[in-house]
Amino acid sequence: MKFILVLLTSILWGQSWTYYLNSPIKWTIGLTNGYDNNVLRLSEIEQKDAALDESIMGGAETFDSHYARFSLSGIKKIQLNDRKKQIQLYAKGNFSNYSQNDNRHHWSGNLKATYRWGSYRKLEYSLRHLDSYYIRHYVDRDVSSAQTASCNFTDREQRLLISHPLKRRLWVTGFVSHTQRYFDKPFTEFDLDIVTTALKISKKFSGFGTIAIEGKYGVADNITFGKTAKASDLDRSYTHIEWYMPISYNQGFIGLDDIGFSMRRNVRLYGAETIGDPLHSGRSHDEIKLDIWGEKELGYNLTINGTVRYRKRTTNSQFDWVSELKTFDQVQAWVTLEWDMIYDRY
Repeated sequence: MKFILVLLTSILWGQSWTYYLNSPIKWTIGLTNGYDNNVLRLSEIEQKDAALDESIMGGAETFDSHYARFSLSGIKKIQLNDRKKQIQLYAKGNFSNYSQNDNRHHWSGNLKATYRWGSYRKLEYSLRHLDSYYIRHYVDRDVSSAQTASCNFTDREQRLLISHPLKRRLWVTGFVSHTQRYFDKPFTEFDLDIVTTALKISKKFSGFGTIAIEGKYGVADNITFGKTAKASDLDRSYTHIEWYMPISYNQGFIGLDDIGFSMRRNVRLYGAETIGDPLHSGRSHDEIKLDIWGEKELGYNLTINGTVRYRKRTTNSQFDWVSELKTFDQVQAWVTLEWDMIYDRY
């Protein structure tokens, strides 16, 4: 963070702040209407058992839910003396609510500061916060072997990203991030510090759109392992590798301005190697997400976009019951309406 402040100070030196602030702010209001057919990410076995064991549902009456999200974002672009150089300040806040699941309502936010010095050349620092995100109810093993409690976590992520062209319409992007994934009581034994590095190569094709491929590698350290109550004797550390390939087509298709498809594959391997933790010991999972989306400009400042996602997680374990218990699939769909506004008091 100190590096970013020093860089910005050196760039702006020699001009008054008011000179650079004489630029408009673009505000965007977003309203999302969505559907999730498996909010709690239950396996087939858990869905069958839910009729006999109400604790699995955590008070919810249905596996699926409609949800709504409200978002507000703003971006300010500060043009520097060198016309190729620009600073962008961005902020966004979201509030989400699931109408069929009282436990799932949360807010999130994102702040970004970006310095651009040419096409595909940028340095960016971002700060993301996801507040008290509900997963599901789990057994609180510090109390009993049967009593469940709400399991929520909060993410605080810092990311430093850089982008640079390789040749015409071909560029590379890399980032390193640090995520603090800390859980609400009573599940503080799950707390993780996650360090992730990524490299992405993107290519823009004339008369088509953009194709990219990204690889990530991350290590999650269970920082509360052995430090809290008896449940912390189980190590939740893991490593993960992820591949992501988005394809976008911007030449118009069946009335849409842009359409796209992406495939994301994530492989996670848990570090636990103890017979006392059969749920995690020697366990890994292979998860695939397939997204299809489209976007249409309805007017000068009004845009609608929609996405359909299929998610499949296959769990591998030396214990068949663990594989069956932790394997699930999920379908999500949402439509977002965005309204842009320009505020310029100058």
